[in-house]
Amino acid sequence: MRPFVRLVWKEARELLRPRYILPILLLPLIFVGMGQGFSGVEAQLGQEPTVSVVDRDGGEYGDVVVETLESRSTLAYRSTDGSVQTALNETSAAGGNAVIAIPGNFTERIESGERGRVHLYTTVESVSIVGIASSAQVEELLSASAHNVTVAVTGASEAQLDPIERDHTTYVKGRQLDAPPGVVSTAFTSQFIFVPVIIMLAIVFSGQMVMNSMASETEHKTLETLLAMPVERRSIVAAKLVGGSIVGLVATALYTAGIAFSNLSVGEVGGSSALTLGAGDYLLIGVSLFFTLVGTLALALCLGLFADSQQGAQMLLLPLSGLAIVPMFATMFTDVDVLGVGTKALLLAIPFTHPIIAPKRLLFDNTGLVLAGIGYEICFALAAVWLAVKLFESDRPITGNAGWLDRLLRLV
Repeated sequence: MRPFVRLVWKEARELLRPRYILPILLLPLIFVGMGQGFSGVEAQLGQEPTVSVVDRDGGEYGDVVVETLESRSTLAYRSTDGSVQTALNETSAAGGNAVIAIPGNFTERIESGERGRVHLYTTVESVSIVGIASSAQVEELLSASAHNVTVAVTGASEAQLDPIERDHTTYVKGRQLDAPPGVVSTAFTSQFIFVPVIIMLAIVFSGQMVMNSMASETEHKTLETLLAMPVERRSIVAAKLVGGSIVGLVATALYTAGIAFSNLSVGEVGGSSALTLGAGDYLLIGVSLFFTLVGTLALALCLGLFADSQQGAQMLLLPLSGLAIVPMFATMFTDVDVLGVGTKALLLAIPFTHPIIAPKRLLFDNTGLVLAGIGYEICFALAAVWLAVKLFESDRPITGNAGWLDRLLRLV
């Protein structure tokens, strides 16, 4: 037993080198950072915008526009005869980016039955989500100003201007949400867009870690020394898989914690009942991801035997990466359950699909489907382990020929 424990310690120590482990450790931090960044964007966009106004009209309806801007935003600068450039400078100094200029004939045009005209000057220094979206906030201010001018001109009440009051009930896979479909769609998109990406990267980095380790052993001839030891080859395979699984278990815990930190839910949407994941759901996601990583490690171990160098291992990683990328893109842009039978079966046959779709399924209480997916991943992991054992027991590690398995894998 002691030689096996030593082999496990050797493999775990080999895989815990900084060049292998750092990408795995950084991924959850990136995921959490991105989640915090988007939360910060939403919070920033929820604040009142800072604008300035140059009112050369001085009439009744020009005053309505100014009053609306004062009530719905922070006025950094207000003038009746100042230059637009001065207003832009004052606005930028106050952290804003827009100036509304009201011309001298604004009220006159409206009183004569024409449309009043204002000029919006916007500076966008940050070409980013915040920079562009904050500029769009000013359009909402002008829409509110137009509404208030309409009320002032017509004397109409709110009920007369908007006589239809709307209530929304949206059914998503049988679950009722009291919110417009667009709001629900936005909530899903914002919260689940990065889950497929982070799981795909976890799979690819884990496979890359093992394949590089195997290629390094082959390149430095340490694999031959290991095989010459008085230890069964099955024990060597088991040690490599156990050592890799220990690292995979740590990675799974980190990834699952990162997903949980992002608080996947579609709740508090328009006062609706929340759809959110519980602790048991996150545990199932972790189990699903763990068995996928075990299967990935075993498959990468098999492919690593065909790599004669670390550069060759990168090329052999492409099929594995492709299998992870396909379900990532598919689940980002569509729902697996609404696809045709053939396409759905093809996606579900890829074991990497199941941890990617697990959070969304658990959100709608489809626990049975997630458990079925975990069962499939266990079968995939066992098949990959069996293949790794067969390859190690063949002549492939020594002579470079694994017989019919070699011909099959080369064909693939």
